[in-house]
Amino acid sequence: MNNLDFILVVSGSEVSANTSATLEIVGVGFIFVMVVLALLAMVTSALGAIFIRFDAKAAAKAAAAATVAAALVPTRTSDPEALDYEEDPALIAVIAAAVHTVIGDRAHRIVSIRPGGSGEAQKG
Repeated sequence: MNNLDFILVVSGSEVSANTSATLEIVGVGFIFVMVVLALLAMVTSALGAIFIRFDAKAAAKAAAAATVAAALVPTRTSDPEALDYEEDPALIAVIAAAVHTVIGDRAHRIVSIRPGGSGEAQKG
């Protein structure tokens, strides 16, 4: 004898009349919970797809800006203050991408990139 049969025997005949209604309520509740969970999964998947697409567009925009900036900025400078400084093209691309990220789509041009001063700021 299982637990449900034992409960029915102990409770009497009035419980057996409500057993089908109880099982129906439990079944409907279970189905409702499953439908709500499926809807939540679909909504979160849709939002994830939207954010992934947005990030891909932003990354493509930054990569295009970095490529254009690397092509426009010369690799050597004629500035007498930066005599022994060799500019790295990857560094120029990173700096140009950072400037584009901060400034956005407004027109801008990087004139020169050179190392900082004598290092007085690091001494503090």
